[in-house]
Amino acid sequence: MANTDVKLKDILAKVLLIDENKISDDMSRKNVEEWDSMAHLMLVSEIESAFEVTLSDDDIIEIDTVGDIKKILKKIGVS
Repeated sequence: MANTDVKLKDILAKVLLIDENKISDDMSRKNVEEWDSMAHLMLVSEIESAFEVTLSDDDIIEIDTVGDIKKILKKIGVS
């Protein structure tokens, strides 16, 4: 597992208060009760801090799944 994936899983587990083993690319805001609007903003903040990036407003709005987060990170050059 790439370092990026490990960091991202750690962030998701910490913010959403879920076990890292339950995190998958298809996990979404629709099927995770803890992933509400406040948690979404916390995720964005933690991701920006951990990866030293700034997500655009459009990118933030487009995030619905863990896979979306990975695609956006890749798009902005995080490997």
